Amino acid sequence: MRKRKSLVVAVGVALAATAGIAPATATDTEPVVRVIAKGLDNPRQLSYDNGRLYVAEAGRGDRKCIGEGPEGETCIGLTSAVTKVYWDGGAWKHHRVVRGLPSGAAPDGGFATGVDGVSALWGELWAVETFAPPEAGVPTTPPWNKLGKLLRVDRGKAKIAADISAVELKHNPHKASVESNPYAVLALPDGRKIVADAAGNDLVAVSKHGKARPFTVFPDHDRRESVPTSLALGPDGNLYVGELNGITDRPTARVWKIDPRTGRILGWRSGFGPISGLAFNSGGDLYVSQLFRGVVTKVSGGKRTNVKVPFPAGLAVDPHDGKVYVSAWSVADRDGTVLEGKRTPGGQIWKIIGF
Repeated sequence: MRKRKSLVVAVGVALAATAGIAPATATDTEPVVRVIAKGLDNPRQLSYDNGRLYVAEAGRGDRKCIGEGPEGETCIGLTSAVTKVYWDGGAWKHHRVVRGLPSGAAPDGGFATGVDGVSALWGELWAVETFAPPEAGVPTTPPWNKLGKLLRVDRGKAKIAADISAVELKHNPHKASVESNPYAVLALPDGRKIVADAAGNDLVAVSKHGKARPFTVFPDHDRRESVPTSLALGPDGNLYVGELNGITDRPTARVWKIDPRTGRILGWRSGFGPISGLAFNSGGDLYVSQLFRGVVTKVSGGKRTNVKVPFPAGLAVDPHDGKVYVSAWSVADRDGTVLEGKRTPGGQIWKIIGF
């Protein structure tokens, strides 16, 4: 797997910022937080469609470990999944609609990468898998051939719909080192899918017929590469992209505004710590997960307000009632991971009411 811990910077700062965070209790003025799903393996991107919430579980690796170096070993396995979270019989429930997909993680199962992105639209479900080059020592036989691909999830199976990493390998749009990590996907109403390649620093557009091509290349800024991690379609019809650029105490990360037809950059909004999730409500308010600051930020006009969430990642908003959903403890598997000598809770989904 490429750069398994490339998303993990300033962990000590992040742990200090999120230590002791628990779901909030109800007040007249503050948002209320509820945990609606537990026991998830590194939950990342979320997508809401027709009353159901879908989460990309990056997995927890497994017992076979490969690689040495500053990032340590990566333990690989078929533990990644896409999971449906839904309300039924007076309670929140969840089950994996597809499982057994490639994953790589730290030896304790934390900081995984695998299926990191998911997008559901009108009953169709899509996911993206990270990439591993042949020299990494990862198997290449099925289902490992799904690495670097856009997947169509249907009836418990994930089928290859397009080769995302092939765009990086052929074109290298950002013209830096040749690296690929398909990390987020967004299905558009016109049938196209947009994929954010975090390691490639670009977006890839996939046609209805599965043809993948370069779409948007993000420039470096503040002496750092962009690293796009999250996607959302705004009420104005434009595409919005969150990036990981920056560190917690230097909020240089941007939300980019993109023309969804041409891929042209139309502008940006800055002042965020590393971003790992985006969503809009029907009124046009923007929600931003700031992974290492341990907050979800609501941007409403010129005002920003925060709710504390430990290691927040994917975001989704119910368009009917405005409830906000977020992946919490997104760098941990179901058993938690160890940070600064302390074990975290396992991966969760939180529901935020009144935010």
